[in-house]
Amino acid sequence: MQPRVLAVGLVIAGLALSACGSTTPAETTSPTSTGANSPTTASTLPGGRAASDPLTRTVAATAETFPILRAGDSSEDVAIWVDPIDPTRSVIIGTDTHGIGVYDLAGTMLQDLPDGELHNVDLRGGFPLGGARVTLVTAGNRKNNTIAIYVLNPISRLLENVAARPIQPTAVTFGSCMYHSQKSDAFSYFVTSSEGTVEQWELFDANGRVDGRKVRDLSVSPGQQLGACVADDELARVYIGEKKTGIWRYGAEPTSTDARVSVDAIGSTGHLTPDVEGLAIAYGNGGAGQLIASSEGNNSYAVYERSGANVFMRRFDVRGGLIDGAEDSDGIDVTTANLGPLFPSGLFVAQDKSNDAGNQNFKLVPWGAVVSPG
Repeated sequence: MQPRVLAVGLVIAGLALSACGSTTPAETTSPTSTGANSPTTASTLPGGRAASDPLTRTVAATAETFPILRAGDSSEDVAIWVDPIDPTRSVIIGTDTHGIGVYDLAGTMLQDLPDGELHNVDLRGGFPLGGARVTLVTAGNRKNNTIAIYVLNPISRLLENVAARPIQPTAVTFGSCMYHSQKSDAFSYFVTSSEGTVEQWELFDANGRVDGRKVRDLSVSPGQQLGACVADDELARVYIGEKKTGIWRYGAEPTSTDARVSVDAIGSTGHLTPDVEGLAIAYGNGGAGQLIASSEGNNSYAVYERSGANVFMRRFDVRGGLIDGAEDSDGIDVTTANLGPLFPSGLFVAQDKSNDAGNQNFKLVPWGAVVSPG
């Protein structure tokens, strides 16, 4: 199967409402509001949610990545790299149970590395390495419980392994994310485990390669299966998902002593259906933007205010159009950057566990379709 992408004219025509900008947050709808977003057209949605639910909107994918290459593999998580010189050359980095791949914005595979059972992937630009500032990409390798570490070459757009050694956290790797401190300029890697433990590792240059040392253990719920995490560099926060209970917020600095705060819960008191999976941050100006969570059990994505108390705003589904939708999503990522004519208001990417055209893949959604008013 060849990757599919809609013609540029069709994409832009379908996104007339999305061209209003990518850095402003969606309207702040409270859970009890009744007059906000347009209802969906089906009578019911996955998970039993009513189509008339004013907090739910349905959006369509406009492109998808080439399916993962090995039959029987499972795609996992995704990260978006924005080319600072030519955003149309930006790439999507996706992991699966036997490696990691790089895709362009049309979904074409540029690289496939069979490097192990890689799960959550994340990246940060500006990492000091060998006298230069580079884009560092990390992922948790469950095959040998190590931190997979790469540099993204901005010319070739391919990954290059730069780990100084096999770095093995004490925690049994399940989820992971990165954090860049605006206070100290230090870069760190959070790892979560299925046993309910979290560790923070500082990453540093070791003679042109990347090494790490543990700097913190976080206090979490003992015995809870933890999933993904995401860090907000500007607000110095890290969010950790407990698959069966909800989302927690912590201070991201290694020296933070802030008590953890519940962001949202599963069940009648919250807006999530188990499992809680991928987490992502959509950055806006002055603390504006959104926190997004994959609510796998009802095939939806919950959206919260990025700042303050992370108030719940709305949820959305990625349903079928000319390209099938995304279901049972594990990993997600988002950028609010203008990536050119296909994604002028940013890009949301979600893992699709039920790809109707074959092996699992990732679906690409214009971010403007999610946050535009109406």
